[in-house]
Amino acid sequence: MKNKGKHIGFVLFVVFAVLPFTLAFGYALLYSFGIIGVVNEGFTLSFWKEVFTSGTLGTSFLYSGIIAAVGVFLSVSLALWVVLKFKEGFNNKYLSFIIYMPLAVPGIVSAFFTYQLFAQSGFFARLSYQLNWIETAQQFPDLVNDNWAIGIIITFISLLTPFFILLYLNIYKDERIEELSQLSRALGANKKQIALKVSLPIMLKKSWVLIVLYFIFLLGAYEVPLILGQESPQMLSVLILRELKQFDLTKTSEGYVMAVVYTVVIMSATIFIFSRKKLRNNAY
Repeated sequence: MKNKGKHIGFVLFVVFAVLPFTLAFGYALLYSFGIIGVVNEGFTLSFWKEVFTSGTLGTSFLYSGIIAAVGVFLSVSLALWVVLKFKEGFNNKYLSFIIYMPLAVPGIVSAFFTYQLFAQSGFFARLSYQLNWIETAQQFPDLVNDNWAIGIIITFISLLTPFFILLYLNIYKDERIEELSQLSRALGANKKQIALKVSLPIMLKKSWVLIVLYFIFLLGAYEVPLILGQESPQMLSVLILRELKQFDLTKTSEGYVMAVVYTVVIMSATIFIFSRKKLRNNAY
């Protein structure tokens, strides 16, 4: 009976996850080589050559990678600091509710919230004007649709930090870090040594896979950079969809080239991460 349930689960996974993905990837691959498509005339490598020579995809990959890395680094750092500094405070249900509430907020809603707060016509700009800190809206710092992606990073931090706080609280409890800290203190370690040599290594080692997966997730984020990002360069998902929806149908194949490259890179990274994790588990 148990094996039957496993087989049904495997079939459902293949039907609803693997098959649609395989068909979509095959369609994109054929389109990228000009084999199918309204205006395509047959197999060609010209679309691939155009994408790789233009440099747009490479720039977008680098831009997206930097934003995702900064967003994950700041979120993890903030979550670690909050857990190690205020872990007793989470016994208060009201504080826990405030911290965890952003987990229920969709990314697109969070992006609009950031826009309303930090845009030059937003809440903080109006507050600064009322306090006579600025005389015109243009004097307020450009924090949304800006060159440094500050609005995108703020939104990523607001979305990720509550999750990592919850994760690290559970790791702290499950790995009995409090007892290890007391033992270290009894052996003469100070607070800084306990944090750097006991707490942080354990928590980061237990969470590194999730950190990398969230980096990959942010790399392909769409709604937040669409609302808060700039025209150029754009993050990967926004760039790919822009290419696919152009009125010039000859450019559609280039969009599919970008989608194929992005998918192959992400799949390779994911397989590499989980293969290393499996090897490490087998070693133990």
